[in-house]
Amino acid sequence: MPESLNTLAHLCQVYKDMHRNKEEMKFAEMLDILLQENSDSSQLRKARCLAEQGYAIAFEIHAKDNASNARRYKKAVGFFKRALTLGQKLEPSTKLSPMTDDEQMVWKHYLAMTYNRLDNIQKEIPIPTEDRFETYNTGLLLFCEVICFFNNIRSQGYEWAKVYESRSWANLGHMLTRNEKFLAHENYCLPDCLNQNIFQKVRDNPFVAFEIAIKVDDTNFMAYSRAGCAYNRANYADYEKALKMLNRSIELKPTSNWLAYSARMNAYLFLYEKQLKQFSNQDSVKPPDRVLLNKAAEDGKHCHSNDSSVIDLTRVGRIFYLLGVDPQSNEVIDEGNLHNAVDYLKVALRRPGGFESASTHSCLASCLWKLQKFKGALAHLLKAVECDSANEDDAKLLIKYLFESYTKLGTSSDDGVPESYSMFILNVCYKELRSDEFQSELKPFTQNYANELFEICDFGLKSKCAEYVSVIEIITAVPFQTKQDLQRVSDILQQIAEMRQTTTEYNSIPSSIPAYIENLVTYPQLPKGPSKASLDSSVDYDVYVSYSSNDCDWVTRILRSHLEDPEPGRIKFKTCLPDRDFQLGKSIFKSRVHSIEKSCHVLLILTPEYVSDKLCQYEIDQALTKPRDSIIPLLLHKCKLPKTISQLAALDFTSGPPYDWDRLRKHLQMNYL
Repeated sequence: MPESLNTLAHLCQVYKDMHRNKEEMKFAEMLDILLQENSDSSQLRKARCLAEQGYAIAFEIHAKDNASNARRYKKAVGFFKRALTLGQKLEPSTKLSPMTDDEQMVWKHYLAMTYNRLDNIQKEIPIPTEDRFETYNTGLLLFCEVICFFNNIRSQGYEWAKVYESRSWANLGHMLTRNEKFLAHENYCLPDCLNQNIFQKVRDNPFVAFEIAIKVDDTNFMAYSRAGCAYNRANYADYEKALKMLNRSIELKPTSNWLAYSARMNAYLFLYEKQLKQFSNQDSVKPPDRVLLNKAAEDGKHCHSNDSSVIDLTRVGRIFYLLGVDPQSNEVIDEGNLHNAVDYLKVALRRPGGFESASTHSCLASCLWKLQKFKGALAHLLKAVECDSANEDDAKLLIKYLFESYTKLGTSSDDGVPESYSMFILNVCYKELRSDEFQSELKPFTQNYANELFEICDFGLKSKCAEYVSVIEIITAVPFQTKQDLQRVSDILQQIAEMRQTTTEYNSIPSSIPAYIENLVTYPQLPKGPSKASLDSSVDYDVYVSYSSNDCDWVTRILRSHLEDPEPGRIKFKTCLPDRDFQLGKSIFKSRVHSIEKSCHVLLILTPEYVSDKLCQYEIDQALTKPRDSIIPLLLHKCKLPKTISQLAALDFTSGPPYDWDRLRKHLQMNYL
């Protein structure tokens, strides 16, 4: 019976968490009988029993929410501390050895891991900052103590000690790389234990902890997993290193390694979305690599279990959504993958806290929209906006879906979108519609859906409900262009003015109707017609591009497409590229002088190669003969600017795509306002 003491303690705790009182009482009585003695052997059994209970609570039982998990970890900490205190009081016995230093340090290792998990949970729940400081530093202190002890044991020739030393190094690195903002808090100080020589390099660079962990035990799959997760985080974002570490972790442990599979799935997804963003912004002509998505989907299947988090399930859903649509046309190419995405996202919504996840609702809305389930898509996107009112992208997408649903479905009572529902959605998005950002990003879209917008506003007027009144102002946020649309705006505003005289419900609507109409008519807009070079005979080019031969590929593929082949509705600039436009057989110097003179602007593509090129310096000298506001320095790669242009404001593209094309266009269009 004594040999089964730890098993009894474990079962007692499991049945307690399952609320099976009868079985819990049965095993509790058996434990009491075994723990009543006061001999050294019984004390040792009791210490080990308490430690086993702490381990079971911390690592083998899962609660449904963060608050419950925090309470569970605190309870486990209590069991570990009691076990260690009891073990230290034991005297040597002829029948049974006391708890050795080795065994105590093993339990301290698990106590430190419990503090690590508790700190991770406390980020998500409201607690005093000082309490989190204490939890975090206690975990660091314990890991440092365990590392020093097992490092000393290993140096004496005991190879088994490398297991716990390596694990502790990996967990120490995990704690230090996970909390950069937390470590920067003005009231926080790292514990003094990290000032020891053995930890000095780790204090300066937390990633050294992972290197040491792998050096101590290169079969420690968890060290590779922890390192991969750290490289995955946004503040480091080195996905190539992350994949190298995670691949090795999975190679060492191909099954039951959900952390590595989950982290590798995220790395593949982040890499794909980075390529997709560059492709969508025309910063790259190469479509995103869908092999990354297929690999991510495979890893998603491995990390899917009953314990999968809402975040993981949402990302798996996102992966299958991306597999279901074409990255170039955004059209559906595989409905099966979209249905798979819906299944994963619905499971995520059923997880604790899942129904309050804005990203889950938003992704599910996109899937349903592609499957032509428009009402469901609107409902979930509305919920996403409610869950995260600060998410501007979801608010804009909701408006976009609303207008498109009018086009696809109309407003019939059977299959269409109820107008009252539409008004409610627009009311939720009201702040976004009135923002400056809406003017630039959603203005063209709402102009295309002018009829739908007027239809919704007409319903708002007829409803005579104060809840809808503020939405009427939406029409004044859209700079309509046609006389017909302006007349409709004028008619609606006139109705509002008349209603203000008969009811107080409309007092929130500004009374200056003529001023509103005047603002609509005179709204400053950039031209959509021909550029100056195509209208002015004294000008041959809108912009002359000065660049070094090393940057020819970027200029001809990326820059040229944004200036000469822009999105519909934007000006097409006539561009002079020396490698393409200079007449063969003529002097390159005379051609440069003539082309720069006949260009409205000169765009200098600044790189280290450019500033060291004598021919490029010649072009700068020629450009300086023109007015200073016609010279546009564009810093593509960091370099020391020539003194002649160092005082000119430069457009900074050094951070890489996405580039600020709008700012460049705005400067080139200054001539037309």
